[in-house]
Amino acid sequence: MPTLSHQTIKDLYKNKEYAHAYMEEFLNSYIATQIKVLRESQQWTQEELGKAADMHQERIAVLENVNYSSWKIGTLQKLARAFDLTLNVSF
Repeated sequence: MPTLSHQTIKDLYKNKEYAHAYMEEFLNSYIATQIKVLRESQQWTQEELGKAADMHQERIAVLENVNYSSWKIGTLQKLARAFDLTLNVSF
């Protein structure tokens, strides 16, 4: 598998469309992974997190999928409350 040189990576980030797409995918993966790690740190099943967040287990499974991309602030707030955390969103 070929590797990208440092210069090639810098050139890719000059393309705004590529950079935005990359960061959106990274963010989706990051949020989904945080949810799963937080759930597992509580030793909760998806069903237990669902009950704590007033959601169905199937919804939790979707939110833990790194390919999910339809995040809503209200949903993230419910999860934050379930974990007894504060949601922090920034630019």
